[in-house]
Amino acid sequence: HVDDSFLIPARLVHNWDTCKHKVSKQAKEFLEYVFEEPLIDIQQENPLLYRHVEPLANVVRLRQQLKSLRAYLFSCRAVVAEDLRRRVFPREYLFQQIHLYSLADLQQVIEGKLAPFLGKVIKFATSHVYNCSLCSQKGFICELCNNGEILYPFETVSTSRCEYCGAVFHAECKVKTVPCPRCVRKELQKKQKSFWRRLNIDDSLDESCSMFDVSYQNT
Repeated sequence: HVDDSFLIPARLVHNWDTCKHKVSKQAKEFLEYVFEEPLIDIQQENPLLYRHVEPLANVVRLRQQLKSLRAYLFSCRAVVAEDLRRRVFPREYLFQQIHLYSLADLQQVIEGKLAPFLGKVIKFATSHVYNCSLCSQKGFICELCNNGEILYPFETVSTSRCEYCGAVFHAECKVKTVPCPRCVRKELQKKQKSFWRRLNIDDSLDESCSMFDVSYQNT
């Protein structure tokens, strides 16, 4: 040791120890070499961190929001997708694999810098969706109240999304005791197909049944 100190990845991930500790010169050189590499999967290594470290929980919520927005912008014009990539380059994993972090990212979480950065990108992407004639048409209607308001999955504060089919509802409408209407329709459709198949009806029934399925955006 020559009074070199650095964040220790294991201490940070398992104990959220944000202090720098003395390391050997060789260890410091290695940690500096991989400092910006997204090598740490929090969900895999220690998902409980999200419960106990609020800044980290806030960051993963923002990254999930950005991931939903990415699906809109990447299905829009190529120049729009490229603009989003440019704003996060070279850290595209921030909206692709939301639990991956580099030591540099975690350092920014500690310093309170990563959340504001993500917030700026989200503001740009959200503004695009609301004002784009293509993206704005890819919203959802809450099938529980059917009040006609257009909902988007990235509106995480006011909406709730079905984890099975992707349908979006008002947060206040979707409570655990209320089944998802879309999932119910899918289940009924399966039972209907099964019933007719038991009667040896031709498989062409599949095409007819598919008329009743409502498509949704994979966002």
